[in-house]
Amino acid sequence: MATAAGLAATPYSRGGPSQGRIDVHAHFVPEFYRQAAVAAGQLKPDGMPAWPAWDLGAALAVMDRLEIATAVLSISSPGVHFGDDPAARALARAVNEAGAHAVATHPARFGLFASLPLPDVDASLRELEFALDTLHADGIVLLTNYRGAHLGDARFEPVFAELDRRAAVVFIHPTAPCAACVSDLPYPAPMIEFMFETTRAVTHLIFSGTLARHPNVRFIVPHAGAAVPTLSDRIAGLIPALGIANAPAPEEVFALLRRLHFDLAGYAVPKMLPSLLAIVPVQQILYGSDWPYTPEGVVRRLAAQIDATALIDADAKALILRTNATRLIARLSRT
Repeated sequence: MATAAGLAATPYSRGGPSQGRIDVHAHFVPEFYRQAAVAAGQLKPDGMPAWPAWDLGAALAVMDRLEIATAVLSISSPGVHFGDDPAARALARAVNEAGAHAVATHPARFGLFASLPLPDVDASLRELEFALDTLHADGIVLLTNYRGAHLGDARFEPVFAELDRRAAVVFIHPTAPCAACVSDLPYPAPMIEFMFETTRAVTHLIFSGTLARHPNVRFIVPHAGAAVPTLSDRIAGLIPALGIANAPAPEEVFALLRRLHFDLAGYAVPKMLPSLLAIVPVQQILYGSDWPYTPEGVVRRLAAQIDATALIDADAKALILRTNATRLIARLSRT
């Protein structure tokens, strides 16, 4: 059983918002965003049957029922860039302002990971500055790939340099794989492909040297790390045989992984959490719901599994459900 020995415990209770969960993997779907996506041909996001319903009042009601004190909002896949740079710039600004308005209206209940109009790097640098300096967003959300260029691609280096300079929090979210990676299986991307998209992105961040060059960026990897924990020995072990220039030494891979944070959105318990705990301490693990893309009833059941699991003790659960997020995002400790 993993424990949080040596750290001051913050017991999780059901006594009110100040002790509720902090959800770092929560999405928002403003109506204007849904309309823009549908107009761009995104009728079924990533192959899912339909866009989920969302509004601010409904989000607060669901959070209350699920004992979520604070949800850090982000735009999920397919993001804001549908092939037109000016439209992506405008949509990124609009969703970021909408998210900031939710935070300003309910500062104790919401946070914001702002969107960037990548792969337009220059516009993304401008939006990053606006989001963090003017809107005071809590961090940035990045998709695993943009038009087939995965995180770690040299084209995105200026963005990561700026994120590093600011010691920014970066929430990684999977998106549909590039055309070369698409299989002919008739299943929506979130079911299987999202897991491998996350694994591709994290692996490329390591092998490209992006993680090593930018140690101040505080990454959150979703879905208990997807396949990264299970494949970490293979990823590290094959390095000597691959001959990749500037690749880290095998033992350095695990040091880099231990710097990352991971959320438990999705089906983390009982099978994925043990693999995650094998590569990172509980201090690097956070709670995530993935609402509204994951229905409320499923979120409730998955949260109950975390609450009940014997894989971690009560102190470790308190860290995962709340305290780790307040340490990562300082503003949340003051709400």
